[in-house]
Amino acid sequence: MKKSIMSFLIIVSLVLSMLAIFPSVSAGTNVTTTWIVPGDTTISVTFPTGEGKIEFDCDSKDPDKQGASSQTAVVSALNISNDGNTALEINASWSAAWPSGVTHVNISAGDNTNSTSFTFTSANCQTNQTLNDSLDVDEYENYWFWTSGTDIAETAGVDRTLVIYARNV
Repeated sequence: MKKSIMSFLIIVSLVLSMLAIFPSVSAGTNVTTTWIVPGDTTISVTFPTGEGKIEFDCDSKDPDKQGASSQTAVVSALNISNDGNTALEINASWSAAWPSGVTHVNISAGDNTNSTSFTFTSANCQTNQTLNDSLDVDEYENYWFWTSGTDIAETAGVDRTLVIYARNV
């Protein structure tokens, strides 16, 4: 028992002497800490068909769901990959009106069934449509294209630009 009391007194003395050495500590102060991680919305767009663009070689002046050139059951016309660091919403629209007579462009995401995931018409071709509401980091989506029209003017080729936008989800 004497040893226990003696040990206790030694420990209390050490603690008291340490308190005398260190100054008193004030009440804590809260410091806000913020992490800023810029969202990287980098995407890559490729053309699995090898065409270098989406091209419709129409069989007639009145195509009905004419597929994009060189797309097949397993090869899509367009591929969009998320190379950034955050999930992205992918949107698209054409920068100018289509040639006279083109009425629709149907886009099927993820398969080649022409199940028409998205339909652009000549009236809304310059209005943004969401192609994918959340494309995860390091993921991609394939897109198949079909066009329809009535009495499309004969031409050697008229280009229009499909503008693809990406933004943080």
